[in-house]
Amino acid sequence: MRRLIKAEWTMLMGEIKQYYLNYIFYNAGMVILFFGLFYNYYYEASDTKVLAMLICAILWQTCTNGIQYLCYLIQDEAMMGTLEQMFLTKTNFFSILFSKIFVNLLFVILKGTLLFFVCTLLFHKVSMLMSVGFMKYIEIIIIIVITLFSFYCIGGVFGGLSLYYKRISSILNVVDYFLLMFTGIIGDIHSYNSFLQNIIRILPITNANILINGILSDCVPLGDVILFVVTVFAFIVVGIVVLNLLIKEAKKEGKLGQY
Repeated sequence: MRRLIKAEWTMLMGEIKQYYLNYIFYNAGMVILFFGLFYNYYYEASDTKVLAMLICAILWQTCTNGIQYLCYLIQDEAMMGTLEQMFLTKTNFFSILFSKIFVNLLFVILKGTLLFFVCTLLFHKVSMLMSVGFMKYIEIIIIIVITLFSFYCIGGVFGGLSLYYKRISSILNVVDYFLLMFTGIIGDIHSYNSFLQNIIRILPITNANILINGILSDCVPLGDVILFVVTVFAFIVVGIVVLNLLIKEAKKEGKLGQY
């Protein structure tokens, strides 16, 4: 496993060196997006609220990366004709996936952290970082990592669907926009009707956003913590089980070698 992770990290660093311009402008686009979304809140909201919104926006950006990762990975491997070979190696397929997810998750967290500090510098909000205790940041980081991992797992559902429908990027775009608009990042979820509230509360990112706001405002209800744990666990289990089932069906139907 260690050699797999080291090999994946080496490949990732090589990819960054080759496509560094694309990475730079992608993150520049994120900074512009965040600035446009939150500009009107800078003078109206408290520093704590602005900080919570920025952290939740970074969480959204990392979770969208997570939910897309396995889908695009399987698409790319299938297009290059190497997907079927991954199942023929001595190394377990899910061990390969785990090593790839681990490296990508680590990179996404590092990138999100850098993006967070860049935003606070550009938006002149460095002073508000000092007003939050160290342990609160530790709690927030734990929530982000757990939430992000659950989205990598549920991304397996879309990865499995890509075996059948080949390109499903439009579906992922719809999911990304929904997560941005309706999970409490730029609005109050309590302002939505009860039906929509029930839907968005089954999403770990919604409950993570609520917990992050609660931590920064020193008010974290136990019910919100329990709901967060339950939804995260459900996402992880559903993602792994569904991906495994879709792969088994794809093997039976001979779709692994098709694109």
